[in-house]
Amino acid sequence: MTRHDTARPASPVAAAPPAPTGSAGQAPDLAGTGRRRRDRGWLVSLLVVAALLGLWWLLTSGTETVDALYFPTPESLWEAVTTLNSQLVDDASATLWRVLVSWIGGSAVGVVVGLLMARARWFFHVLNPVIEAVRPVPPVALIPFVILWFGIGDSGKIFLGALACFMVMVVNTTVACGNVSPVYVQAARSLGASRNQVYRTVVLPAIVPEILSGFRIGSALAFAVVVAAEFQGADAGIGRLIMSASRTLNTAVVLLGTIVIAILAVALDQVISRISAYVTRWSATR
Repeated sequence: MTRHDTARPASPVAAAPPAPTGSAGQAPDLAGTGRRRRDRGWLVSLLVVAALLGLWWLLTSGTETVDALYFPTPESLWEAVTTLNSQLVDDASATLWRVLVSWIGGSAVGVVVGLLMARARWFFHVLNPVIEAVRPVPPVALIPFVILWFGIGDSGKIFLGALACFMVMVVNTTVACGNVSPVYVQAARSLGASRNQVYRTVVLPAIVPEILSGFRIGSALAFAVVVAAEFQGADAGIGRLIMSASRTLNTAVVLLGTIVIAILAVALDQVISRISAYVTRWSATR
């Protein structure tokens, strides 16, 4: 009997395509690729900013297409910086202090109340109608009452900023708790975890990314509300500086105040963003 050699199917391991490699058989540098993409992103952003600055100079100083009354020139803006000097620092410090206090206080209370509302149904039914009624009302609409209650000092502005942050965080926290997968909760319960342990080991870690996102929203809202409150009366602050300059049509100081607010808000947002990225580095959604 003649023995025939039959072709055997190729092994899945042998048939698998070779893993992508870089030069000299090395694995591709994925970290380096991501770093280069981020560097290109920063370069594009810088080019856009440079183009906008160039267009600003061209329209105001270069060709004088736009009158300085309607939009100041770069030279007048720099003159405003050198003229105000220490006053600008004092006003920026006053605004930043009010924002930080209102943001931290309002956000902390909002998170605690949101957790209580998510955990106790009776507490939710007691507070939810009040929160839903007050939440659509712009905090700046309460400025006349706040001036009557607190005067034009720091307390009223901090109260308004804290109220705005509280509304954001209480809703954000309640919704985040409701979005936790029941599978995780049931798995913890099946392993014998108590209700407190489920909240501490399952619910709280799961809602951290959404809570941190709420912090970023609240910080921007705190700047908007505090500066708006400063428009109505303050002994110091960027809002007071802008309002005083607008009465005399000093558009250079108005623009300068706006830029300072933007710089402070972006700086705070970047700090929160970096902290969030570090705290949630385990998250699969990042």
